[in-house]
Amino acid sequence: MKKKQQVDKRLLAETLTVIIVTVLLFLIFNNLKAIIPVIPIIYLLIEKRIRHRSWAEIGFNIKTVLIDIKKNWHFITLAGVISPLLTFYIGKYCITGYIEHVKSRLPMDVKVIIPAIISITIGTFLEEIIFRGFIQGRLQWFIEPVKAIIISSLLFAFMHYSDGSIAIVISDMFGIFIDSILFGIIFTKTKNIFTSWIGHYFSDLIGMICLLFLI
Repeated sequence: MKKKQQVDKRLLAETLTVIIVTVLLFLIFNNLKAIIPVIPIIYLLIEKRIRHRSWAEIGFNIKTVLIDIKKNWHFITLAGVISPLLTFYIGKYCITGYIEHVKSRLPMDVKVIIPAIISITIGTFLEEIIFRGFIQGRLQWFIEPVKAIIISSLLFAFMHYSDGSIAIVISDMFGIFIDSILFGIIFTKTKNIFTSWIGHYFSDLIGMICLLFLI
């Protein structure tokens, strides 16, 4: 029992250290924000190997994806379709400058469709590994799922910060926070990165389509 407690404390210390280091590096080297989030992924893979964890244990459950989708289609639809459409129309018609702000913080040009889709596919999957598989998943080993979802979602919104007017930035980050809450709920219900990734992927894809054809 004592050995297990020591392992738990060590794992919690490792988790918090990786999160804090990642956030600090993001603040200090903002120009490297596309590279810095890889740190948690590297840690997750090394820790898996050292402690002999299964892929399913860290959230990679490819075999249950279809079952998870059937059981949680309403949350996936809410996160992947309804939320991005609602966010787009509220931003376009209610918040002056919102659409321009969103386009300016994107890491790709949405008009170059194929590279943009590739970027969304890879980017959303990596973000799910980091924010759901690592941060939320590990925190849920030590605290209540609701608290883990909120903490990971705050970090998710923070990591998408981009300079702009206060009203626009707050609106943008609030929308990102809400989306992350939805992705977090899907992950908590399924323990599956692939399922939460599907919601995340469609959210960004539909957002891109809106920016391309509905402006």
